[in-house]
Amino acid sequence: MDKKLARILAKHEVGWWMGHHRKNFEKARKDMVEEYILLFNLPREKAERSVEFRIEAAKMHDIAEKYEDEGNSEEAEKYWKKVEELLAKHFEVM
Repeated sequence: MDKKLARILAKHEVGWWMGHHRKNFEKARKDMVEEYILLFNLPREKAERSVEFRIEAAKMHDIAEKYEDEGNSEEAEKYWKKVEELLAKHFEVM
């Protein structure tokens, strides 16, 4: 991989991490779609469908972590299972 592409991919990766951390899921979605197009050579439509599942998984991930941090592992486990289901759909689309 050439340096220019590596830097563009890194920018999109950090962009979606920042979007997720800041609860700006639209930014996270946009950066992740661009990254998937470049990294996996996906058509835009397929990248967008796949990323939608991953964004929902990220939201469930946040809820699972919140419950875990509160010591409610039973409720957290329900959300971790949702995360896993959504990520499976995400990979199926790819």
